Amino acid sequence: MLTSKLKIMFLSTAVFFSGCTSTVNIREYLPLPQDNREYSEIYLRGVFNWWEAEPDYQLIADDNGAYFVDVKLIADGQPYDFRFADDVYSSEDNCGAAAVTGKSVNVGQSVALHCDASSGNLKFMPSETGTYRFLIQPGIAPDLIIKKL
Repeated sequence: MLTSKLKIMFLSTAVFFSGCTSTVNIREYLPLPQDNREYSEIYLRGVFNWWEAEPDYQLIADDNGAYFVDVKLIADGQPYDFRFADDVYSSEDNCGAAAVTGKSVNVGQSVALHCDASSGNLKFMPSETGTYRFLIQPGIAPDLIIKKL
């Protein structure tokens, strides 16, 4: 009788632990959300253009699947507030900082953009006067990189 209970306990324990050692990659079974933004209809909007959706600040596709806009900025020691949005600030195309308004972005730094109605403004303070490329790499959480040209 005791041996029968020990066998059942041993077998149950073995089955339990063998189940724990196997791993399942849930991404194989759940589809990832798709990025359906039409980036060519999004504008860089900020204090440098009075937050308007102007053609000179509309994103342009490059050959690598990224989108960019080049902007001339003056290094006067003041940060520029900005964000990305379509012409009517649609919530899904309103991209900026996640949760914290005023997140600073530096040249060459990759920053994940947060795209919904709760996104905050970003800040960029150029170290020297010149033209800067604001480059977005599309994705579920698109990345922004600012480069000095």
